[in-house]
Amino acid sequence: MVTKVIPFSNSDQDDVTVPSKWKIFKLQRMILLIFGCWPSDGLRRPWHMKALAAINLLTLAVCILGESLYGVYSYRNGRLNEAIESICPTAARLSGFLRMCFILNNMQKIVNVLNRISNIIQTDQHPRENSDTTRLMLLGQQFTKYMLYASVGTAVSYVLYRTSSWPTVGFKANILSQSFYAFKLLLPFDSQDPVLFTLSTIFLNYASIPTVTSMLGDVTLFTGICIYIPGQFQAIKLELEAISATLDNNSVKSSAPETRRVNLELRRICKRHEDIIDLVADTRSAFTPNILIVYIFASIMLCVVCVAVFAVEGIYKLIYIPYTMSVLTVLYFYSYSGTVISYSGDSVQTMAYDFPWYRFDRNTRHLIQMMMIRAQYGSNVDVPFFETSLASFSTIVRTASSYITLMKSFL
Repeated sequence: MVTKVIPFSNSDQDDVTVPSKWKIFKLQRMILLIFGCWPSDGLRRPWHMKALAAINLLTLAVCILGESLYGVYSYRNGRLNEAIESICPTAARLSGFLRMCFILNNMQKIVNVLNRISNIIQTDQHPRENSDTTRLMLLGQQFTKYMLYASVGTAVSYVLYRTSSWPTVGFKANILSQSFYAFKLLLPFDSQDPVLFTLSTIFLNYASIPTVTSMLGDVTLFTGICIYIPGQFQAIKLELEAISATLDNNSVKSSAPETRRVNLELRRICKRHEDIIDLVADTRSAFTPNILIVYIFASIMLCVVCVAVFAVEGIYKLIYIPYTMSVLTVLYFYSYSGTVISYSGDSVQTMAYDFPWYRFDRNTRHLIQMMMIRAQYGSNVDVPFFETSLASFSTIVRTASSYITLMKSFL
């Protein structure tokens, strides 16, 4: 196990202290640092980063409590529309809060995964593997940017829609109303107080930052890891192809020197294959609670959105478009990540079978057979009750779509 912790500097000298190939998680690192919990610095985080994480968690907890109480209060007073409107941001914050708590709780496991990947990157010298690493790095950053834009767009839509009505309506009528807040929550004080109104407005606008980063932090990191791992399975296939290219195709049975050489190469490849499968297992262990929470809350939030679209009126329905896209994006990338790992692991099995193993002795054939068995059963990030795959994603979306017709009969 690699015990070295990747150095971190929160200064302009970042590119000097962080190895160049560590930029594969550059955006993910930035998002989690904003929240205050980049896992690779878990053993040596300064006090102000711990304080930032605590403040953000407390902010989320306060918003969750206030919005939940507001939803209950509105429901008891017969305002179903407002109760439904408060559920969507509450569910998103609760999901992010729990996921960040599990990130902090599983910090050591995630540190081990990141350090193992960093060690592989730093020792990877093959030109084709370096090219694949760069390609996957760019793909991971593109996915992260898309999720970041979608989530920020959702938060900005909520904030602008609620606060923009105050200068035109509230200011002219000299009203400081709770309806002008970015998010609806039950307040323990009178919203007509100018000082408290201003402070609570600033607080709720700030609450959008930990909400977005908590929703994105784990999913972008998990997706980045899962996009990188298939590159390692591809490297296994490249090595098997390289060995096959050196064999004498004219001979039915390999010579003793060639058998010894191939056996040594296959032992090294098998060891690398085992390490990659162990990396997948460590990733699954570190992110299992987060994956489970994402699937559960995404299913709930999609159902709530279906209700909200029929319950609310006017232009406010448009707010749920970026919100729905954000939920679907998070769910999709978790599902996509599981699919690419499973598919790339299975492809090693096919490549191992195509290798001319029948020309070698029993020990060499045994190595190939073990690779095929491990490739068949060892590579997935499934969690209890859910298969982390695009099939699960399509099932959830189809089920949520079928609820729309059902809900029309109630609303």
